Amino acid sequence: MSRWATRRPGYYASVAAALPGFRTESCRLVASAYAALLERAEGEIPCKNGLDLSGIAPAMANVALAAVKLGSACAFRIAGEEIRSRFGRKLVGHNYYDLVNPARRSHAMRSMDMVVSVPCGFRVELIQRYSNGTELPAEACAFPLRSPDPEIDGFILFADESSTPPARIRNSNPKLEEAIVVQRDLIDLGFGVDERFEDLVRASK
Repeated sequence: MSRWATRRPGYYASVAAALPGFRTESCRLVASAYAALLERAEGEIPCKNGLDLSGIAPAMANVALAAVKLGSACAFRIAGEEIRSRFGRKLVGHNYYDLVNPARRSHAMRSMDMVVSVPCGFRVELIQRYSNGTELPAEACAFPLRSPDPEIDGFILFADESSTPPARIRNSNPKLEEAIVVQRDLIDLGFGVDERFEDLVRASK
């Protein structure tokens, strides 16, 4: 039986509708802060230069910002301490797609491109597999920001938090080897969503 299966994502009609579905504090904080940014931008996608990280200070250890070039790169510009610790490497300047399982790489690229090009947000449930064989649940979310740089198609603000206390992960000192999608839910920001998108997720056992 294949390890992977294709699955259409779920759907939220707005950030407000998505908020009750978030399970981790970092994702809730980032989604709430993004909703406020969207409101101040009067429904337009907020610009990266208008991002005020002080509003999500309690979540910063689990926050990342990436610059997207459609069809090629999603490069980390900011990566919080807990994210860096889990990956066990310097992330700033690295292309996220290089860290994705090759079987999922094209789907990962399409999902990030979609956030920028539609634009839309998403919430995703993950299983994070570590170098010692441990598999732990996690949650991530992603929201678009307009780019002031003509060479960058857009930016994505992420939160990615393990559902397991960080100390438990650090005490056993494993490194994150793979993040496996279990379920993705798209979030309509007022521009619709790509209804053709299908994710590659972990197959049911």
